[in-house]
Amino acid sequence: MTMVVLGAGGGLGQALTLELQNQFPDEEIIALSRQPQTGLFDSGKITYCQIDDYSEDSLSAWVSDFKSGGKQLTGVISTTGMLHDEKTFPEKKLSDITADNLTKLFSVNAIKPLLALKAFLPILDRKNTRFWVQLSAKVGSIEDNYLGGWYAYRSSKAALNMLLKTASVELKRTHKKLSIAAVHPGTTDTDLSKPFQQRISADKLYSPELSAERIVEVVKNLKPEQSGGLWHWDGSALPY
Repeated sequence: MTMVVLGAGGGLGQALTLELQNQFPDEEIIALSRQPQTGLFDSGKITYCQIDDYSEDSLSAWVSDFKSGGKQLTGVISTTGMLHDEKTFPEKKLSDITADNLTKLFSVNAIKPLLALKAFLPILDRKNTRFWVQLSAKVGSIEDNYLGGWYAYRSSKAALNMLLKTASVELKRTHKKLSIAAVHPGTTDTDLSKPFQQRISADKLYSPELSAERIVEVVKNLKPEQSGGLWHWDGSALPY
């Protein structure tokens, strides 16, 4: 039985890979990343695979290789997503919006995660795959939006949550044990949050290891009848 972490090269992805190994010692953990091997995954229980990108073609090629090995997939955690880069930063007001930034964040945060689920569908064993978890964000909750701003990030995460919910409705009919979930990890001390950490109190900024432990605990408690949910790191349900 095998678990896969997509985006395993980032700070939280690395921590999640190691936490899955710790919590599920009898299962092989596959770490998929665009980054070269960092040396953190030297355990015989972790298989590291470098992938060119997270395009549908690249993922489908990897899935074909995996399928040829006759393995069974137990679950997937995907950490892929972006908040900012050198050219893109969260908007403070309506006049900051650009079509390029909206397109970029929707592509990374909503479209690519759904295409990853599509690419992996042939190896989501109908009797054995238990979870597909995608990291999302509480700010993607429409009901919980009281501050405004961050147009592209908020809306792309809201779109992600809807896409996963829609997929969960379909796959409930074919994959009876599968729970699809979007999980808010909280503000974690990684490159994604670095430009915003000065506003975060010390007790609200979590280490990657602590966030990974909490996320895996959520994963362990997921139930098929809850598929499609948006979850806080403490296991409570968040509003869409």
